[in-house]
Amino acid sequence: MKRILTFIAFALLATPLLKAQSVSIAPSRMYFKVAPGQVKSQILKVTNNSRDKQSFSISFGDFAAPGSQGKSVLLKPGESPNSITKNVSATPAFFELEPGKSKDVQILLELPNLPESNKVKWGTVLVKLVKEKTAANKGDASTVGMGILETFQFVVHLFQTPPNITNKQAEIAEMKQVKGTTPDEKSISILTKNTGDAIIDCASYVELVNLKSGKKDRLKPAAFTVLPGGSREVKFGIPSTLEKGKYTVTGVVDYGSKDDVQAAEMDLEL
Repeated sequence: MKRILTFIAFALLATPLLKAQSVSIAPSRMYFKVAPGQVKSQILKVTNNSRDKQSFSISFGDFAAPGSQGKSVLLKPGESPNSITKNVSATPAFFELEPGKSKDVQILLELPNLPESNKVKWGTVLVKLVKEKTAANKGDASTVGMGILETFQFVVHLFQTPPNITNKQAEIAEMKQVKGTTPDEKSISILTKNTGDAIIDCASYVELVNLKSGKKDRLKPAAFTVLPGGSREVKFGIPSTLEKGKYTVTGVVDYGSKDDVQAAEMDLEL
């Protein structure tokens, strides 16, 4: 099946922001394509939108994505077999920002010229909003080293795919009708499995065709990432305003292949 989701895939190129406590971080994800023995960097912009001076520290960690619900579990540095933490650094790793000011942090990825660099890696940048310890909180179990107290943390996901990893493959393992967010709502669930070697960014949508009138309705598309060997379930709520009757439902997943997308069909009666 030929590519038909170019306009949806383009939405994945937008730069998202992480915002909380009058601080913004951009982007929320970083994608690298570094060959063994090479070094590349990207810029992480941190902005202080508050009225007070803020202090930040930058560190790195690992994460896993168990199950199919798209939720990340933070791990300690080096805990993941695909850890990227020993290969990345931040400059500066600690800084202060006056109100309304921004800071460009260089995230540097350096891979040794070794066989282990020929596999995909992933991890996290941890941007921590910190303050100095006081006499009252020095004995607090939540305090950390270097005389600072961690108060809030942003998580930026890092993905590294060597240029030689080009085997992008995915399949729709299951498409079915499921319960929606309310007792009267119905949804269509699509389970996508990453069966290749690369990290894949997917764009998916569902189209319903009324068998009596021929009218087509396309549900709001969804974008998501699936790690090698992982899976992701995405649910599409069916609007209650759709005309009652029998429908043919087509689910489509574009996983970044140059030529193909995955598609599945089912019958549905509303």
